[in-house]
Amino acid sequence: MKKVALFGICGKMGSSMLNELILENDIKIVGGFDKVNIGTDIGILTGRSITGVKVTDNYDDILASKPDIIVDFTGQEIVYRNIKWAIENCINIIVGATGLKKEEIDELRTNSKKFKSKVFIVPNFSIGAVLMILISGLCAKYFNNCEIIEMHHENKKDAPSGTAIATSMTIGKNVIYNNQRLKEGEKEAIEGSRGCFMEGIHIHSVRLPGLLAHQSVIFGSKGQTLTIKHDSIDRSSFYPGLILAIRSIDNLPNFTYGLEALIKL
Repeated sequence: MKKVALFGICGKMGSSMLNELILENDIKIVGGFDKVNIGTDIGILTGRSITGVKVTDNYDDILASKPDIIVDFTGQEIVYRNIKWAIENCINIIVGATGLKKEEIDELRTNSKKFKSKVFIVPNFSIGAVLMILISGLCAKYFNNCEIIEMHHENKKDAPSGTAIATSMTIGKNVIYNNQRLKEGEKEAIEGSRGCFMEGIHIHSVRLPGLLAHQSVIFGSKGQTLTIKHDSIDRSSFYPGLILAIRSIDNLPNFTYGLEALIKL
């Protein structure tokens, strides 16, 4: 039985995953962490019977619940602090929150080796999205260039998305298409028109109501293009990846980035 504390339990992602996790026979929710609904029993959040587990914003309450794993769906303003606290208290943590800076990730990777806890950062729990990333890495060396268009709901705070960053990093391991954001002689009539730039790839971010999580990886070479596209149309698409992460974390090293660590082509 895995004892799980869910951070961001009252958010859209947290509440959606809570409704799935409580149905599992090998998982017990022992803690809920959020900045809203403090003191509310998680049974009320799910429309089920009272559990005795209440939402808190206090780390000490979480520590007292003795979780095996923290699953974090908070936001970029607090996620780094949450991970650091979990590491220092030797609690394994799976991070679905995005917005971590590269230097923060590097520091967490180093610190995780000093303690017994494991850190598993997952920019996207959708198995389909992970396959998109892996397939993009395989295709990269056969094309002359690539651009990424990622589209998310209007409330997403960070851009580009963690999935777009992970995709560009995977492609960058095989090929670097461009050494600078603008080519010689290329000009932007409006600054930023060509998008952001990472690992030799331009990334374009769209934020609109009606969207959830969508990404297109567009490769181009002489006379042809190849588009690899993935759409998450409901948050339930993230659950198979989450439960896979929870059940696999014991077999991972101290620091792991990306669900692709568990999926092999």
